[in-house]
Amino acid sequence: MQTFRNPVSPFDAPDPFMTWDGVTGYYYSLFTRGSRLELFRSRHAANIVTDVDSRILFLADGKNGIFGDIWAPEMHRAPNGKWYIYTSGRVTPEPGEKRLFIMESETEDPFGAWNFRGLPAPNLFAIDPTVYTDEDGRQYICYSRVDREYGQVLDIRELVTPFTFGEKTVMIAKAEYDWELVPPYDKSRINEGAFFVKRGKRLYILYSGNGCWSDDYCLGLLEHTGGDLLSADNWKKHEVPVFTKGNGVYGPGHASFFASPDGTEVWCAYHGMKEHNEHAVCAPRYFNIQKMTFDEQDFPVPATAVGYETDLVPPSGEKY
Repeated sequence: MQTFRNPVSPFDAPDPFMTWDGVTGYYYSLFTRGSRLELFRSRHAANIVTDVDSRILFLADGKNGIFGDIWAPEMHRAPNGKWYIYTSGRVTPEPGEKRLFIMESETEDPFGAWNFRGLPAPNLFAIDPTVYTDEDGRQYICYSRVDREYGQVLDIRELVTPFTFGEKTVMIAKAEYDWELVPPYDKSRINEGAFFVKRGKRLYILYSGNGCWSDDYCLGLLEHTGGDLLSADNWKKHEVPVFTKGNGVYGPGHASFFASPDGTEVWCAYHGMKEHNEHAVCAPRYFNIQKMTFDEQDFPVPATAVGYETDLVPPSGEKY
């Protein structure tokens, strides 16, 4: 039986996004690459980076007002059939505040041409956007906003079009538990790296708490309890994380989730450090993937990162 081991990247690959597209038969991935957006693809999840099949879609050269620090890009297919990349970049030549920006594919093929669609909120200091499309085709975006009082918080708002924000913005989460407050480094308040996961009738946002440089970076869970998604009262934060360090993997977080080719499994793509980090600066973070499980009530089963010496079976439905 074909197996693989984590990490799937031989180099630093923070904030990994990964998806399976049944139309083209490829996995696609993006992750933080400094001043460029680079899209990777592979027929096999474990080879998403090592197949070296990639395209540079955008360079932060200042022409579109983006000068660098492109972080945590994600790619989502909209109801109109096109793909959109949501990310953030620095809007000053020197280190400074970041803004969200959006890219649009010209066709339904993610490896085709892309166009810059601009900054949907030019005055908003935010990072880590992610998108959810409901059964009726309505779209919502969640991102991590820098708040002077609460640190990094999670906001949600509707997308009027795939590249246009609705006016209503709601804060649905702020760091409040010890595991979200970056002990023992500097007690920063951080909720970031959100990602929507639908399981049966339950809708979740899995997000990262703590700091990306911390051994204890981990995944927390918000659950939609029903009703309007744009109401803070309709989101419940669970008190304990659902994905944590273990087996020699430190700081697992900033995750995305994707279906196996046959649709029977949910997989988690996340970054992790190979060693304990004593400094409040992000160490190299490697791209890992592992299967996520749910209980009979469709609640995610709490898990730890699998070790680097563990043999893993690829997602169900892959063909070799």
